[in-house]
Amino acid sequence: MLIRVRYKDGRIDLVPSQKLNELIVMSEIEQFERSAGWVVVGKDPIRSTLRGHYVGAERRS
Repeated sequence: MLIRVRYKDGRIDLVPSQKLNELIVMSEIEQFERSAGWVVVGKDPIRSTLRGHYVGAERRS
């Protein structure tokens, strides 16, 4: 699946969904598009498998 992304220089491109996490972690994009609209990286909530694991106290019971 291709996802529309907006790079920091304003360019808009379509990238494979497998590359999205890499672009987010490398801070190469500032936005990507979901069905509900544009997501701002660093502002809107996103999930990333490359962010690592939570290291805080366990709060689930």
